[in-house]
Amino acid sequence: MKVIGKIALFFVVAIATGLTGCSTQSKSLPRASERVMAEYEEAGDRVFRDTASESTYRLHSLMIIKDDEVVYEKWAVGHSPEQLHILWSASKTFTALAVGFAEQEGLLTTDDRVVDFFAPNELPSHKNKWLEDITLHHLLTMSSGLGDDYSLRQIRNGLGDWARETLSMQHYFAPGEMYHYSSMDTYLLSVIVSKVTGRKLMDYLAEKLFEPLGIDDYYWEEAPQGYNVGGWGLFLTTESLAKAGLFMLHRGEWNGKRLLAKEWFDKAMSPQIMQYKGRETNPERIEQLKRSRNQWNQGYGYQMWCCIDGAYRMDGAWGQTVIIHPEKNAVVVTTAHASNGKTILESIWNNIFTKM
Repeated sequence: MKVIGKIALFFVVAIATGLTGCSTQSKSLPRASERVMAEYEEAGDRVFRDTASESTYRLHSLMIIKDDEVVYEKWAVGHSPEQLHILWSASKTFTALAVGFAEQEGLLTTDDRVVDFFAPNELPSHKNKWLEDITLHHLLTMSSGLGDDYSLRQIRNGLGDWARETLSMQHYFAPGEMYHYSSMDTYLLSVIVSKVTGRKLMDYLAEKLFEPLGIDDYYWEEAPQGYNVGGWGLFLTTESLAKAGLFMLHRGEWNGKRLLAKEWFDKAMSPQIMQYKGRETNPERIEQLKRSRNQWNQGYGYQMWCCIDGAYRMDGAWGQTVIIHPEKNAVVVTTAHASNGKTILESIWNNIFTKM
């Protein structure tokens, strides 16, 4: 296994041009015939054209997998198949997979209380009233009630213990009462996985997921305490992302071998909480939201987004997406630097999934 040396986090995604690794053909996904590839060329190229129409949109790569074969792949100028690309919040889904593997080993359950994984000196001296009620399920579904984006910035810029500072944050609601996106929920999951396995999150996933899938080039940023940050900071190639998507499409199987229990995906890839829970009380409005085809209101699973048409996706800032579409038996992967991922999602649905 080859892992590149530690690098700093950069704001501009394009810096990943220098972060390259090598993959062997034997570890590559199968490619469709030239005839099949030609059938998807126009659809894939249209996605590139759609995103190029706006100055703040830059699609870096696009890969389409249909029936377990790559049917389209393209990288923009300045990007390449070997490039390690920052995933931003698409990293979160990998953290959730690590929790699934740990649960399968009997090291934890999603019903376990978060405070039970920390020693007394790792917990705040004055606990918020709901702290002891938070479970791993609440962290996985972004419903812990802890903190906000401002708290995240404070923690990342500070020198204190990230986990302790997160657990000391103000509670905004009782655990499970509402959906509230927080990258620090995911960071706590990373810490907990490390505590129960005795290994860094990345090293644990290397054994359980990356090596079996033939993913041998990656990098994951660390907090000052030495834990992988979990909620962001993972770098992978486009094809490695596609492999992870296929692994989830087949609900834990890879090349006919079961790596992770199907039951985990029954939970992880289903709406565990709706984004408007606790925020919208008008019954008519709730019914409208239920019928809506808005990709951001379809529910949230275990660190991944539910989509329309029974699909699911990893989703990271600036257009890092892995869309798993069981009905189409397909996976679509993008890396990008786009100011609004909505255009990318709409183009994929309009040009790619309508063709399948």
